[in-house]
Amino acid sequence: MNEFFQNFLTQAREIWGRLSPNQRFAMVGVTFITIVGMIAMLIWVQRPKYDVLFSGLDEDDSNNILVELKSNKIPYQVEQNGMVILIPSNDIPETRLTLAGKGLPRTAGVGYEIFDKVNLGVTDFVQKINYRRALEGELSRSIETIRNVDKARVHIVIPEERLFTEDQQKPSASVMLKLRPSTKLDEKQILGVTHLVASSIEGLQPENITIVDSYGNMLSSVQAVDPMVKLTAHQLELRERMEDYLTKKVQSLLNGVLGTGNSVVRISAELDFKKVDQTIRTFDPNNVVVRGEQREENVQSNDQEKSSTTGESTITNFEINETMEHVVQESGSIRRLTVAVFVNEPTAMVPPATGGDPVRQSNPRSQQELDNIRAIVQNSVGYDPLRGDQVAINQLSFDTSQVDQEKQALEQAERREFWYSVAQKVLLVISILIFVLFARSLLRSLKILPPKEAAEEGIETAVPIEEEISLEAQKRAQIQEQVLIFAKEKPANVAKLIKTWMVEEEAGD
Repeated sequence: MNEFFQNFLTQAREIWGRLSPNQRFAMVGVTFITIVGMIAMLIWVQRPKYDVLFSGLDEDDSNNILVELKSNKIPYQVEQNGMVILIPSNDIPETRLTLAGKGLPRTAGVGYEIFDKVNLGVTDFVQKINYRRALEGELSRSIETIRNVDKARVHIVIPEERLFTEDQQKPSASVMLKLRPSTKLDEKQILGVTHLVASSIEGLQPENITIVDSYGNMLSSVQAVDPMVKLTAHQLELRERMEDYLTKKVQSLLNGVLGTGNSVVRISAELDFKKVDQTIRTFDPNNVVVRGEQREENVQSNDQEKSSTTGESTITNFEINETMEHVVQESGSIRRLTVAVFVNEPTAMVPPATGGDPVRQSNPRSQQELDNIRAIVQNSVGYDPLRGDQVAINQLSFDTSQVDQEKQALEQAERREFWYSVAQKVLLVISILIFVLFARSLLRSLKILPPKEAAEEGIETAVPIEEEISLEAQKRAQIQEQVLIFAKEKPANVAKLIKTWMVEEEAGD
């Protein structure tokens, strides 16, 4: 093995010595470019994919997290002025657990862990302050788990206890919410935050809680709401829920029949919020029943005439058939429905008669198809003509330009991702091929005949024209040719030279 490497190095030195400066420069350049290209390709292919570790961080949290990442030697990238930190995807789960164990990020503030360490000599005042800080931090963490809430801060005012009840002040709280971009909280969520805070602090009433957003807009009102206004809001909410339920019901059916995006449904519902409590009594004079009967007999006697008189009377009481019905009609029943349905008019690509690119033309639906759609809608909403319900079906050509643009953008992104992956593999293959071809060319240039075999073959050994002749073989051939020419021109000198070699050889023996 050592002999092989020695021969290889010797031949390499010989080849390098016979190369011209331009050839040496070209060989060094090709080798350098090949090695650098392969290293760059390997780094490019194997580079890690970065994903978001945390976003929406403040300066303190971002700085503390970066310190931990540096200490653990985890590569990272920072974007949006430190608000977003990215690390390799494979390290995200473990890193989050590690940082959570160290209390990072601390955006929500300190919680009940403030009492984990027992400090001797702490005054009662400091204990109260720590309790309030812990309560504010825990409430902030709970509120931040609500959807659409990015950050939350809670401030609590707990007054000191007074000796007299009339002097005791009520606790209060204020909540500031930073919502996620393009989102808002509905009335139920705001009411939920209000009761969450009120239920967490002893003696705190919902009307003493103020909720604002990061722009200073009031989200909750401390003023009492008129009961009639509450009732109207409830009726509107009930109406919206009914319309939304019926709309989704009809839309799901039409999506299955016409396909998603080929229909739009809008339903307007009129509800009856009157609560009716009535008692109905019905009498049937044709159906009577004897309730009771009373009979009286009177007998009178006359002693002088020796005669008697008998009198009889009957009193009959009848009961008329009576039906009593107690009806309670709850509010919220449907008074009238109005349904509007728009269906997309089908189109087809039709080649023009004169030739050229196909043109999109409309292909309207038949009246029978529209009637079938109308029947489906009527059965879905519980159509009742006695209520005055109306169902309108119209077909129009939908504007699909935005959808087409989004679809085209998605296809372009997928196509770009595909060609990006193909380019990575092609460049890797090309780099390997360049390296193999360069190594093969280098090995071919190193293939020369060993000296022993050249001596055995003699001067008359002919080298085929098709084979590549190394520089050393060409030089040897030139020397042989010069020797033959010299022997032909000066044979006497050659004879003397040969005799001298023979004498020297005999003397050596």
